[in-house]
Amino acid sequence: MKFSKLSNTKFVYSIISLIFACFLFGYVTTDTGANTNGAANKATLSTQKSATVTVPLKVNVSSKYFVEGYPENVKVKINGPAALVQTAENTKNFQAYADLEGLKPGKHTVKLKVSGVSHELSANVQPEKVTVTISKKATATFPIQVRFDSTLIGNGYAAGIASSNYSRAKVIGSRSSINAVTNVVANVSLPEGVQHSVTQNVTLEALDENGKPLNVVIEPTTVKATVPIYAATTTKKVNIHLVASGGGDNTKNYSLSTDTKTVTVTGTKQALSRLQSLNVAVPVSGVTSNTTKTVPIDTIQNGIIAVSPSSINVQITVSGQENQNSTQSQNGNNQQSGQNNQDATSKTANNQSQPAQKQGQTGQ
Repeated sequence: MKFSKLSNTKFVYSIISLIFACFLFGYVTTDTGANTNGAANKATLSTQKSATVTVPLKVNVSSKYFVEGYPENVKVKINGPAALVQTAENTKNFQAYADLEGLKPGKHTVKLKVSGVSHELSANVQPEKVTVTISKKATATFPIQVRFDSTLIGNGYAAGIASSNYSRAKVIGSRSSINAVTNVVANVSLPEGVQHSVTQNVTLEALDENGKPLNVVIEPTTVKATVPIYAATTTKKVNIHLVASGGGDNTKNYSLSTDTKTVTVTGTKQALSRLQSLNVAVPVSGVTSNTTKTVPIDTIQNGIIAVSPSSINVQITVSGQENQNSTQSQNGNNQQSGQNNQDATSKTANNQSQPAQKQGQTGQ
């Protein structure tokens, strides 16, 4: 009786209505959210985007040829759905290439292509074409020179003999480029005022006679180069050896002498242990008569930082070959004169004997 009265009350109807309202609200919210997410995903896929990506340019060519003139990198402009463009931009999982297969040596202009891009994207290479030169491949081997700026070494210190973990490098390129190579160098960058040995991984360069890098392939590409640096406080007295330099007159002889027989050299212990004498270059270009020159002593040598005295006086004695040539010429003339006199005497004797021969022939 009480339950029946309670069920007919407005309170019960209100509770039931509230439950149904919550259920309907939850259903509508879930369905709306699903539709919204689907629409958002669809909108994301339909949004268009473009991006420009820089990638290396690959060259497809026969292994017997070497190619010059193409850029190391090119730009690829990609257009399409934003999500796919973003993926391609982040991963760079595509290639730009020039197909040179089947082409002969010479200059060629070819169109660049792209591979590995989704079919839903469009891709354009910038530049569209490149002009390349194809040559027969040539190879040569060169010693590696480790170079550095010795002026950066700290006071009282000097460098020993620089070296690298490879002594020679193979250079690959066109025949003209290989013929132009004069040095393969590893340039080590020293910190200013350095007082300790330096080891660096250095990229090799092939240079021509003007120091200009050449477009070639070098194997290995990099080397580990070391510049040993030591305290230069050891001194040693050594003899000097005078050497004529500067291209003097070929018709003259140059005799060099100096009153300074020895000099004191300051350097590293390692360098001085190998040093027995010091060469001093004496320029003789333009010297035509006996003279005395003050000649500076070059201290730019491995492990040497100073020489005392720093300059010496050198006597240059010039002796020409003119007197010798004159004597030889006079002797030649005398020999020629004697030969002429001998020929004349012989000719006279022959002339005198001819009548007697004829007379004898007549008598017979």
